Amino acid sequence: MPTVVWLIAAVHLAVALAQTAVFPNARSPDERQQVDLVLQVAQGAAWPWPDPGTAFVTEGVEAGYFVPTDRLPGRQHLADRDDVAPRGERPSYADAGGGTPMGEPAYNQLIQHPPLYYLLGSAVVSANPGWADQPLDAVWMALRWGNAMLTAVVPVLLFLTARRLGLPPPLPVVAAATPLVVPELTHIESSVNNDTLLIVLFAAATYLVARVLTGDLRWRTGAALGAVTSLALLTKGLALLMPAWIVLAYAVGGVRERRGADAVRGLLVAGAASVPGSLWWLRNTLVYGTIQPHGTHAEPPDLTAVHGWSDGGWDWLSRFAERMVTLFFVNDHDSDRAMDASWWMARVALIVVLAGVGTALVRRGLPRPAALVLLFPIPALAGIVARGSWEQFAAFGSTGAAQQGRYLFPGLVGLMVVAVAGAAALAPPWRRWVLPALLTLALAMHAAFWHDVWTLYWLPADPAGGLGRAVSAIAFWYPFPPAVLAVTLAGGLVAAVLLVRWTVRAAAAPVEPSEPAVPQRPKEAVA
Repeated sequence: MPTVVWLIAAVHLAVALAQTAVFPNARSPDERQQVDLVLQVAQGAAWPWPDPGTAFVTEGVEAGYFVPTDRLPGRQHLADRDDVAPRGERPSYADAGGGTPMGEPAYNQLIQHPPLYYLLGSAVVSANPGWADQPLDAVWMALRWGNAMLTAVVPVLLFLTARRLGLPPPLPVVAAATPLVVPELTHIESSVNNDTLLIVLFAAATYLVARVLTGDLRWRTGAALGAVTSLALLTKGLALLMPAWIVLAYAVGGVRERRGADAVRGLLVAGAASVPGSLWWLRNTLVYGTIQPHGTHAEPPDLTAVHGWSDGGWDWLSRFAERMVTLFFVNDHDSDRAMDASWWMARVALIVVLAGVGTALVRRGLPRPAALVLLFPIPALAGIVARGSWEQFAAFGSTGAAQQGRYLFPGLVGLMVVAVAGAAALAPPWRRWVLPALLTLALAMHAAFWHDVWTLYWLPADPAGGLGRAVSAIAFWYPFPPAVLAVTLAGGLVAAVLLVRWTVRAAAAPVEPSEPAVPQRPKEAVA
């Protein structure tokens, strides 16, 4: 593994860990409910897994955050607040009420998901036997760090996937750096959210799919792909698209290699290995009469359509398209849909990605069937999300339900590898400048994103000395000692400097005459 890939992984991890400090607890999608369910599993209250409509958000979880969990009324000016206790003196889960259900009917809808993520989170919490009597904001932060560490492998899997597909240098390295262009990805990675586990499992599956597409039809690869699929199916319902994806990958791989029998054998092994995860959804169907029960109702709500296209279909579609773009690359945090700096930068990034994908398909930076297989999760995920959102609109008239661009993140590795493959059409001297261009775009994305975030959360009402006061407030609110954050940021800065140095030197270096101008498909030994 080249050293530069580890530098990219270090920068990616440092950005995610920095965002654990910049975003107050509970300011990520459903994070309060995610933490609450982890803590209930750790206590044994949510294991065995609760039936639909029986799990409540507990009072104790409110000890872990100090900012509203839903739509914010406006700028928070957290640097001006003086009502947060010093570090180490903040309330614990037990102090705030422990496992007592909230007074109002506050259901935890997340029991609609399989339990794997929450079992893993509870293992992290239970490693500290006295967690319930310790400041909950620190327990919460430990879970956030665990999520960031879990997703640290994503750049490595991007590199391995691009290299396996034969992208010419330095494009596999460019692919590894693409998560830096998606600040919302590192935001989700820095939060407590079952999306993080799904993202990693899909990234591993994408690498294995790339192996299948390039001729690795061995039973061991099929077993690994099936095992990853099984784990994904035990994480979130969006993984239900994976069986169709695997069938498509083996069909393309078998036809390209003219090894239909090997492809069928690999597919059967993958299918057998995915059975354990599939049983969860079979259980739902047998016990509840539906593949995914509703989390907050014992009986599924009536989704009979009473609204049609003429009742606001265009409004629903325009909002859906806007949310899928904006909330993929960035986040508006207070849900005001402002066309601010990060909103515009999301459009810039979208144009770059679409240009890369289009070029790859037209100029065949990858074999077109392989590229389409890698892209398959994006439209499949978008279709699943659109169907659920439309059902809510048709039943209740809601034009904005379930419209989160983050739901497309499981398809990120395939999308970014194909987008980067578009640069294979460039001559080798020009390809050297793709990584500097990508890092420049990433810097601009984060500058816009973090400007909006700091303005919304931390900057005081009085602009005089505002940035310094905001930094001091972040250090005060952070539940770990400031030295931990300082060392993390210093390590990330060192890695960033070394990455820039490598990038500049690589871009300015003379091109090797033997450097391939087009992707070379790797050879695979038949086993």
